[in-house]
Amino acid sequence: MKKLLLLLCLFLSVAVQAFARTPLMPVENLKAGMRGYAKTVISGDTIETFPVEVLGVTGSDSMGYQILIRASGEVMERSGGIAQGMSGSPVYIDGKLVGAIAYGTAFTDPHYCLLTPIQEMLDILDRPEPHRSVTDASLLPKGTPLMAGGFTSAGISVLQEGLQPFGLTVADTGTAGNTSSVRELEPGSSVGAALIQGDLTLGALGTVTWTDERGRILAFGHPFMKRGDADFFLTKTWVLASLPNLQAAYKIGNIGAAAGSFNQDRNAGIAGQIGRLPAYIPLYVSVSDTTRSRNGSARVKIVNDDQLAPTLAASVLTSQAAKIADHGTGGSARILFDITARDSKGELLHIVRENMYFDKAAIVKQLPVELQETVQVLLQNKLEKVRITNIDVNVDASTESLVAEIKKVAVEEKEPRPGDTIHLKVTLKPYRGEEFARRVAYKLPADASGEVRLNVRGGASMAWIQELLRKQKEKGESQTKKEDRKKDIKLSDYVKEVNTADRNNDIIIEYAPDQKQKSARSEEEGESSLASLLAGGRNKQSVAIDYIVDGEQKVTVKLP
Repeated sequence: MKKLLLLLCLFLSVAVQAFARTPLMPVENLKAGMRGYAKTVISGDTIETFPVEVLGVTGSDSMGYQILIRASGEVMERSGGIAQGMSGSPVYIDGKLVGAIAYGTAFTDPHYCLLTPIQEMLDILDRPEPHRSVTDASLLPKGTPLMAGGFTSAGISVLQEGLQPFGLTVADTGTAGNTSSVRELEPGSSVGAALIQGDLTLGALGTVTWTDERGRILAFGHPFMKRGDADFFLTKTWVLASLPNLQAAYKIGNIGAAAGSFNQDRNAGIAGQIGRLPAYIPLYVSVSDTTRSRNGSARVKIVNDDQLAPTLAASVLTSQAAKIADHGTGGSARILFDITARDSKGELLHIVRENMYFDKAAIVKQLPVELQETVQVLLQNKLEKVRITNIDVNVDASTESLVAEIKKVAVEEKEPRPGDTIHLKVTLKPYRGEEFARRVAYKLPADASGEVRLNVRGGASMAWIQELLRKQKEKGESQTKKEDRKKDIKLSDYVKEVNTADRNNDIIIEYAPDQKQKSARSEEEGESSLASLLAGGRNKQSVAIDYIVDGEQKVTVKLP
């Protein structure tokens, strides 16, 4: 018992020493007129101080408190006032830490702002749910927009659309900077919360509020994305400048090398650990523009977040494709992506998907669709937790219009028999080109007899149905046949469907559905019969060619 008490006393002694290194001042001790200083970085990695005055405290124990201050001094003159990116800047009164710069009001005097009390930020380390919530829409978090380095405008558009639900905006900072601070992080240091690291970068600038000898860190003073339990890159940064703006000044800088991870994203701020890197998904994208004989690649790490990763992967692919195939016109492209993942039991999930696309205006817009949806299916499935371990993407793009329509189909064999392999002569008409023929083999079922009606179609001819199904999914409408609902669907089934799904450059041959049967099935299943069309009819077989195939034709095979 004595040994246990001794260990407990030792633990409490260490904890007290850690907090004693940063004396704290509770909000109840604050009074209007008190003066102190704040610490921040407005250029490079040099921490500077500026004077502050307490104007008052608002709030309650149940709803939380906010501290109103006014800043002044030469640093404020150079920065344009309290700037976005100063969020988390620690404020001290009588040498004691009071809280962190967190909120301001747009289009007003930038020398006024609200602080988040330090005790509410420290609660993040011990309690998963903070008790304070800022609901005033006029309050502007003093963080920065996400800074995108190395992205093209097309990639940024994907980010803006995908991240808009999180209340984030994206700013283009040009190339991904490689300049980063080499100093240890401390209160007042600039710090980054990043979603993408590598040849392209994406993250927000803030300021360190508090650290301890265990490498724990508090920053921002307000939420980053309100993700709760999180796993973002904690990075060092290099501040280029604080730019005045009509709405609010903001810092701009480089998201540097990862130094740890932020694991909590709460109302009162973000918390993390220096040294422990977050889980991430390696992504490699290689793009070739065959028209201009250009190629290039990008290697990045994206945060392993179920909600964010699909958009982040799509944005990197789009950006790299737009960078290499920058002719600004329509064309065709072939994409191959290879995804490896592990299910909840550690079993391997492997998806290899190849397809072709055409767009008369901007081919890069078509490229990320399947990749984004596949990553989304893996990470957001309702069956089990999945961890993606690697994504490789290869794209070949050109200005050619590699699209062909099926015009005629003829059977070469005169007297085929059940079970035989027959050969179909498929005549196709390319876009602005001369007709050509492809010889396609098809194995007849052994039990076939009489007149067999075959439907020969291109994979691209079903695009309208795929789009309709996608919209149904977004609305929460059922797409599953009644008999399938009774089955135990496994994640491996979904993986198999992705790997074997029709491609736009496929010539697909299947039994043409009988109209009476099709009508009866439609009445029974409703719109879910569209799913069965995508799954294919009886004895569906396909072959890929080097053109996106559109159109369809029917042919009859007479058997004895």
